[in-house]
Amino acid sequence: MRVNYTPTAAKAIRKLDPGTRAQVRAAIDRLIEDPTRGKLLQLTLKGLRSWRTSDWRIVYRVTKAQLEILIVAVGHRRDVYDHLRERLK
Repeated sequence: MRVNYTPTAAKAIRKLDPGTRAQVRAAIDRLIEDPTRGKLLQLTLKGLRSWRTSDWRIVYRVTKAQLEILIVAVGHRRDVYDHLRERLK
């Protein structure tokens, strides 16, 4: 399984403090083992999944045909979904 990042998600990860960055990267490694473990999102975010690690969320899409996990967004739980909805408009 290959993991790719949108430019926005990669930038968000780079901006995290080192401890949180390590925590998010470990969570992404766990997603590689079982990409279906994240919860399915609904409504305007349908087709995406969210995986929780502490107060941070990793929003991603699984493409089975290409065996790929595309990390779409990483952010704090209080605003990650709102920011993502704004970007998808």
